Amino acid sequence: MLRLLRPKQWTKNLLLFAALVFAGRLFDPSAFFTACLAFVAFCAASSSVYVVNDLVDAERDRLHADKRHRPIASGAVSRGSALVLALGLTAGSLALALGIGRSFAGAVVVYLAFSHFYSFVGKNVVLLDILLIAVGFVLRAIAGALAIQVPYSDWFVLCTLFVALFIALSKRRAELRASDDGPSARLVLARYNEGSLTAFTGTSMAAAIISYSLYVQDALKQSGGELRLLILTVPFVILAIFRYYLIVDLDDAGERPEETLLSDRPLQLSILGFVVVAVAAFYGRG
Repeated sequence: MLRLLRPKQWTKNLLLFAALVFAGRLFDPSAFFTACLAFVAFCAASSSVYVVNDLVDAERDRLHADKRHRPIASGAVSRGSALVLALGLTAGSLALALGIGRSFAGAVVVYLAFSHFYSFVGKNVVLLDILLIAVGFVLRAIAGALAIQVPYSDWFVLCTLFVALFIALSKRRAELRASDDGPSARLVLARYNEGSLTAFTGTSMAAAIISYSLYVQDALKQSGGELRLLILTVPFVILAIFRYYLIVDLDDAGERPEETLLSDRPLQLSILGFVVVAVAAFYGRG
């Protein structure tokens, strides 16, 4: 049951804390507690999506070298038990979301709707599958701001979209390479080729760096120069994105981005450096 929840993928929901940091509310106990509750709500919601996705994909997963070991595909968890678990997680996430606020609950409902559309239809439509994955990350970023009731930057939302596209395209590229060695559990791969995915990945990578740089410039302007240390986060963003691309290109590690994040030390240090400098900029008033 625990494997079915995919706890490693809960790292994606850490994006909900971005608004807390960039709104200068990190050390506000009330806002921090609310953000933690929002994180739990999204973990429950995302796990319910993973369970439903595994239910839908069970037959094809049995044809995949690795995915055939998933709890439902392997028979370790029955379809009935998985369905009850998904419903329970969905109800729990919505109840907690409503306790946080109606706007945040609305974001969770939209996230669930888009995610289930992806599971049943979207993942089999070329390009739409990538866009739906990216939308899931954008909704997390916006939901974090809605939970603690602070405004969010349009540039930051665009940056989140492009980073998510970069990660999703890298994942498809790694899956496409892996499919050359055996049957694939993902039908949409037949509609992609490595050349187009490489071009799309490079474009989204550049767009992510540019949009984040524009966010920094906008933040500097609005703060009257008080956030001048924030410009130093740009090299860390570039380093993290380039490092991830290098890992995917050389080691075909993009198929499981959450495991790459949890295992690659240089990537972790790049993210840590970004967080440290961002906190110093917003809270040291550098």
